[in-house]
Amino acid sequence: MRRRPRAMRPPSTPAVRPFLAALLLALAVGCAFWIPAVARAHGYFPAPLDDVYIHFDFARSLATGHPFEWLPGNGYSSGETAPLYAVVLALGWLCGFHERGLGVFAALVAVLAVASFVRSVQRLVRPCQEPVTWLVALLLLSIGLLDWTLFSGMEVALFAAALGRALEALARTRARIDERGGLTRERAQWRLGMWSSALVLLRPEAGVLVALFAVLAARGAGSRSAILALARCALPGAVATMLVLGANRTFTGEAQSAGALLKLLPSQPFFSDVDRARVFAENLITFALKALRTDVGLLPALGLLLLGLIALGSRERATVASAGLLGALAWTLVVSLNNNSPHHNFRYYAPAFLLLLAAAACGAATLARAVGPRATTIGVGALVIAGGLRIPLQASHFARAAGNIRDQQITIGQKLEARLAPGERVLLGDAGAIPFVSRRPALDALGLGGYHGLPFARAAVNGEAATVELLERLPAAERPAYLALYPNWFALITSRFGIEVDRVTLVDNVICAGAAKVIYRADWSALDVPHAPADGVLDELDVADVISEREHGYTSPAPAGGWTTLDVLVDDQGARRFDGGRIVPGSTSESFVLGPRVTGGGLLKIVMRVQGGAAGPRLRTATEQVTLDLGPASPDHWREAHGTFRGHAGDRVTLEAPAGGHRDYHVWITR
Repeated sequence: MRRRPRAMRPPSTPAVRPFLAALLLALAVGCAFWIPAVARAHGYFPAPLDDVYIHFDFARSLATGHPFEWLPGNGYSSGETAPLYAVVLALGWLCGFHERGLGVFAALVAVLAVASFVRSVQRLVRPCQEPVTWLVALLLLSIGLLDWTLFSGMEVALFAAALGRALEALARTRARIDERGGLTRERAQWRLGMWSSALVLLRPEAGVLVALFAVLAARGAGSRSAILALARCALPGAVATMLVLGANRTFTGEAQSAGALLKLLPSQPFFSDVDRARVFAENLITFALKALRTDVGLLPALGLLLLGLIALGSRERATVASAGLLGALAWTLVVSLNNNSPHHNFRYYAPAFLLLLAAAACGAATLARAVGPRATTIGVGALVIAGGLRIPLQASHFARAAGNIRDQQITIGQKLEARLAPGERVLLGDAGAIPFVSRRPALDALGLGGYHGLPFARAAVNGEAATVELLERLPAAERPAYLALYPNWFALITSRFGIEVDRVTLVDNVICAGAAKVIYRADWSALDVPHAPADGVLDELDVADVISEREHGYTSPAPAGGWTTLDVLVDDQGARRFDGGRIVPGSTSESFVLGPRVTGGGLLKIVMRVQGGAAGPRLRTATEQVTLDLGPASPDHWREAHGTFRGHAGDRVTLEAPAGGHRDYHVWITR
């Protein structure tokens, strides 16, 4: 039987040898990071980020029959921002890669995914001379800052594979497609939509790329409908996004993911618009000065940009180059809205580098056609060398970071596994390695893990008092028996409710939120004292409890006030009890809406638990103003203000702080 000539092979048929070569290249670069870190990982596969283990937690839960749960029994969580990656890791668990083996499987996924990205870009630059094609492969892996993230165990490697396929599909929507080859322009658009949906299921910020790719594809629709082209390219990604948002809203009451609530600048309640603009600018400047100029290098960064611009002059490659350059810019701007974007070795910016490198690869192929492969090899080779010289520094940082995670987070997890009795729960602020290693119930104080729909992420951005208010809602048996927290992050919780029993301190900390991670035995006894100061309570606003505040339409003077605070003081019955509240500066106000139980109108009594203030606050409604009487002050006892007013359900009550301000903890309405 005659072999089919090479020229007759369909374009979609994979070339085994080039893929194996790309696979070996990806493995070599991965080993350059993993091998120096193995000794510091002490038996665990080296992972330089605790967030890697968050994916492992979700994957283990999925594989063991608890989908969309951080830990079995905690209920739905929106903390997994890359659900498709959790699915892939869960497949590894089902194949036998359990516990520590899941890190090995994540490494295998990374190597395969990076090799896929390399091959996608190599196909995008065809036709191109063979030396330049393989120089492009080296160029794609020459940025140590990007390699650090690609081989960290995070979802970015899989994102790279999906991005490469999406760019290939985009190129085909603009190319002259042979109908006899079986791929019509419409099918290419649907294929782009499919890969775009994978992108948003790996990183939610990819929505900006979906929109950009759809517009570029629609511009090449020719005589066909541009609107239908937009729909084919964008609809799958939009549907995937809406499904995630809908599930979040259904099971948590918040459409945004817990990560978005926790990290995005618009979600920070105590940031003014000026603060948000300032931090956004600072993030961009830090990225430019630290990531681009120092970690990547000014010469490689400018060289990649120049190559991308050169590709714009090629009719065959201008579409991908435009997608790469505009996508990198859009991604950088969107990610800079993340308050954490400069941290974790700039991992949030990694997809921007992938897009820039894809554009630069197209530029290298364009340059080779214009000036020849020899001159191109010299120029691009210089960029590869300039970037590659920084890989050893990034590999050293990778090893130190992996050592930090092993020595602190994993060690704490092992200590808790030995200390916690069956059923005892730990409160933590790092939702990754500690619960994965300890295999014990946990509650995430920052809300990424989720717990039966309670809005811990919303509480976390409001402060420690709001977090404890939610813990107060839990039955005593469900509250954490231990705390595993950074005292520099949770100073109030650890000092008021924790008794230190153990700690781990890092000498060379480059990645963890604090050098010291402390284990405390928890004492929540101050949460179990009843609040009610009088009989016949019609309505109750628990200030700093985000659920109670939401039910009452509460507004604080944020961002110029409303900061949460907590105290444990003696009440009227002589018991020490906790309450969280908000600081209301002088000349500012807070307000809330009377609940449905306040029926019939008539004279009402208001009792406020307050601290500070030289006089009672002033109460205002639509019809009257009343200054409340302030009770006697005592440094160890709760203080009250009270008065009467007329109102009924649905009325908004405004409380103006006295001169000098005060702290408002609780409000009761009675007859």
